[in-house]
Amino acid sequence: MKIQVHCRRSGDPRSFLIGARSLHVMRVVERAMEDSRRRFRVRVADGREFVLRHNLETGDWWLASVQGRRA
Repeated sequence: MKIQVHCRRSGDPRSFLIGARSLHVMRVVERAMEDSRRRFRVRVADGREFVLRHNLETGDWWLASVQGRRA
């Protein structure tokens, strides 16, 4: 699913939108480079973790997966 992401100066996600809902990133759990893409596993306030992918060529962000349930 294509999403909108707001980043820190470092390029790490600080928040992202899923539909009309904004989720604040509490912690970047993991970072990885995959060819021309970056992958971030982030944790939000309710404990869920999301995998976000950023295509460096197009600038597009994608939600790759969600792990866990709302606390």
